[in-house]
Amino acid sequence: MRIIFSFPGIVLAVTFVSLPLVLRAVVPVLREIGVEQETAAQSLGASGRQVLVRITLPAIKWAVAYGMVLTLARAVGEFGAVLIVSGGIVNQTETATIAVQRLHQGFETGQAYAVGFLLALVAVAALGIVTILRPHERH
Repeated sequence: MRIIFSFPGIVLAVTFVSLPLVLRAVVPVLREIGVEQETAAQSLGASGRQVLVRITLPAIKWAVAYGMVLTLARAVGEFGAVLIVSGGIVNQTETATIAVQRLHQGFETGQAYAVGFLLALVAVAALGIVTILRPHERH
């Protein structure tokens, strides 16, 4: 399987660079909820899968959603790792951020700004969608 200068390499590079953002969002929530509910469910006979699906995932779903939005935003804007792994081959392994660089260096600044704006719009739209869909807590 070819990794370098191919789509799987790009996915792998983006995953390693941006997936820790999900962990940064989820770990504090897991620490806050503790293990009491999970322990109680297991003592009542729930399997590990049932505990995960019925207790853990509902408790962390919004943290995972925000982590995924941060991951998406980072993945959309990732440049360095992707350039090294993909090689930036035009029409083969060129990502949008690499296209922005190529267009800018080729003095096609209007197109470079348009692609950059589209990337920013995707990141902001993802954050907006999650913010709108999340139920607001009443205090």
